[in-house]
Amino acid sequence: MRFTVDNSKQYLVLPYFKGAEDRDVRFYDKEEKLLTSLILEFREEGNREVFLPSSLFSKELIIDGPDGLEKLVRTADEKPFTPPHFTYHYTPDFGWINDPNGMHFRDGTYHLYYQYNPVSEKWNNMSWGHAVSKDMVTFREEAPVFLPKDDKWTIFSGSALNGEFAYTVANVKGERAFYQERRYSDDGYTFSDPEVIIPNFVSDERDPRLFTYEGRKYLLLWLNGNTFALYRESYGSYEMVNTFDAKDAWECPDLLQVGGKLFFTSADGFYFEAKLDEEGLHLISERKSMFLTKLPYASQSFTGTDDTYMISWLRALTPHLPTTGTMSMVRKVGYSDGVLTLKPVDALFSHFVLSREAKGEYSSSDEALYLVTEGSFEGTLFSKPFSYDSEKGLLSYGDEDVYMETSDRTLHIFIDHEITEISSGEWKNLASFENALKNEYDETIRLRLNDTVLKEYVWR
Repeated sequence: MRFTVDNSKQYLVLPYFKGAEDRDVRFYDKEEKLLTSLILEFREEGNREVFLPSSLFSKELIIDGPDGLEKLVRTADEKPFTPPHFTYHYTPDFGWINDPNGMHFRDGTYHLYYQYNPVSEKWNNMSWGHAVSKDMVTFREEAPVFLPKDDKWTIFSGSALNGEFAYTVANVKGERAFYQERRYSDDGYTFSDPEVIIPNFVSDERDPRLFTYEGRKYLLLWLNGNTFALYRESYGSYEMVNTFDAKDAWECPDLLQVGGKLFFTSADGFYFEAKLDEEGLHLISERKSMFLTKLPYASQSFTGTDDTYMISWLRALTPHLPTTGTMSMVRKVGYSDGVLTLKPVDALFSHFVLSREAKGEYSSSDEALYLVTEGSFEGTLFSKPFSYDSEKGLLSYGDEDVYMETSDRTLHIFIDHEITEISSGEWKNLASFENALKNEYDETIRLRLNDTVLKEYVWR
């Protein structure tokens, strides 16, 4: 059924019921041009409402969907206030998020884009969400910038460099097919019309990563399996230079320039030292990993910054929230003793103030903390067993055990409601965890420290 909506208010309000049947809904302007197609989940009654900025559509909007939808769609000038889900891990008000995309710094603002389903808590309708920050610590949600082209072609991951945005257009229905597009933007909010830069040729190729090296512009692309390709820009076009294999690595490539060296990274957190010459990109070291746990994924770095800063998607379920997934803290990438280091950005520490030092027994009910420990401890973190044996380097949380060796016996523990990120004293190891579910945990941290010194910093 087709119906027309006067979309002149600030928000288009759509129905949503978690777990309801998927229904295809198309959106047209008054000239019958297809603007986007979204898969909505809703019932005839009892739905919650999802608020999308009206600027994503047109003022005179035609909607083509199931019978009864016309009674559930409305417009509004305001949307209900949603308190932040986390204190210093970015999550939008509502929806599914995954891979970070197109992060860049421009005119005093850090832009973060991300894979996004704006109308459901599950993967679908892949779009680009958008958030901005002045310090890479707290981000403010903005309107999405790219919505699906239609009911088949959606917008997958990509990158940004000097106003050029490259991303994958993916066919999610029928025979798999992917191709690479680009748009230009001077402000990160408004974009030029799209143009194809790399057509489909092996079916799976995706996640274009733009970067510059020694005055030349390049693009990395995952092809399939463990194979990647390097392209070089020439007069606005991208020409393949070489392909290469990266052991066990796939998706979301990046090239980091740290400490005078080059490092190729993949979605899994694997990294290799690399060399780039006229013949292409070559991996020249064994595989290493940035992470001790599986929660972080699809890490990407910002462009337009003097130093290298990286953010990851955390594959958290957060079932008690109206969102699925969150972003990690932003970390500055360094290099020491043959490994990459991941230290939180300096601005994060300015948000914390020292509250107390503890020995023996420690407890807290605060859910936004930075703890520094110097030695072993055992106890519970929100009902899950939590311990560290500094002699063995064994860190245990719930049913996960990782070895986090540190020369100074120090751990940096960042707790933010449902997420805990833990680093060794030298920032060479990183373990990220999703905490116990809200409806299951005792909202306290209890640790037996013995002679270990713990410093507690609280968010201010």
